[in-house]
Amino acid sequence: MRFLWRSTGFLEMNRNDIAVLLATDPLLPIRILSGMALVAVLATFAYVLRHLRQIERRIARDNLIPNELGPRNNLALMVCIIPIIVTSVLLFLVLKA
Repeated sequence: MRFLWRSTGFLEMNRNDIAVLLATDPLLPIRILSGMALVAVLATFAYVLRHLRQIERRIARDNLIPNELGPRNNLALMVCIIPIIVTSVLLFLVLKA
């Protein structure tokens, strides 16, 4: 974009520059924000998964392995995967619009 500086101190734009601004995608900030939200949710999921593995190693090291280790981990992972699914669907809908 070209801005013309006048001696009056005002900033003006050409007609072509105004047309370019009007032609931009109005949903672009929402698309960027939803993409960032998806990345944040995926990073959180990776952190929780890493933390669960660390807890499992600590339990195995101390010989405190319970009988039902799998269902608790599966429940924690499902609780974490639901926001990933919801955020992915919202990102898809925003990109599709």
